[in-house]
Amino acid sequence: MNKFMNLPDKYAGEDSKFLVINIPWEKDVTYGKGASKGPEEIIKASHQLEYFDIEAELEVFEQGIKTIDITPKVFEDIQEQILKMGFKDKFPVFLGGDHSITIPTVKIIESIKEDFDMIVFDSHADFFYSWNSSENNHRCVNRRLIDNHNILVIGLRSCDIEEFNEMNKDERINYIKANKFNLDVLKKQLSKLKKKIYISIDVDVFDPSFIRNTGTPEPGGLSWNNVLEALELIFASKNVLAADINEFAPNSNFDAEAYSLAKLVYKLFILKNNFSNINK
Repeated sequence: MNKFMNLPDKYAGEDSKFLVINIPWEKDVTYGKGASKGPEEIIKASHQLEYFDIEAELEVFEQGIKTIDITPKVFEDIQEQILKMGFKDKFPVFLGGDHSITIPTVKIIESIKEDFDMIVFDSHADFFYSWNSSENNHRCVNRRLIDNHNILVIGLRSCDIEEFNEMNKDERINYIKANKFNLDVLKKQLSKLKKKIYISIDVDVFDPSFIRNTGTPEPGGLSWNNVLEALELIFASKNVLAADINEFAPNSNFDAEAYSLAKLVYKLFILKNNFSNINK
């Protein structure tokens, strides 16, 4: 098995605080293909990461990062296979795959954690009831999860008028358009959410000048620093239970992007470590 950061067994075992769970699922994507290959390339790129994070001045790997691969043959396999693992006291980052993986991963966290809301970094609304004859399509993620969670979408810059109208009349979902994003706006929106949070990051939230290898790139996206600053504010004010990163489709000249997303995984672990005692 390919381990995150290629860590020695001492730091990748059962007692690890952090988990990387790879979910190479891809089905009925809308435009570009290849998201099922994303987890593998992020893990490979993670082997080049420094153990020491210069910004945090910390080597968080010492608390352990265990890598787990699942092999879903049908959509229902995702939830079933992960539930067998048992990670109640761990902090998992799920690597997709297309964005539909968030539907079962959120349901898994529902089964082991108390009530929580969701923050979704995404250029798209994903608020269709059904798409391509499936209610579990990647364009339906937020609609599938809205019944149990308030949702904040960060970085929105593309949606259908049907989705737009539905979101504007549903008090359970709010959004920050990419061109209106700043930390003051985010602070106001965070005050509407519960203390406990699940974070989902569709990599098309980033501007395509930074991340091009994704299923549906949209111009005018957020920068690396935008997203890191937003994440720091979220972790500082909320108890983040889990996160996922999805929709990386490594097709062409993707090494720098895979490396950046591997670093994003490590940053999530660092933020969880730094704020875990503040927001229990």
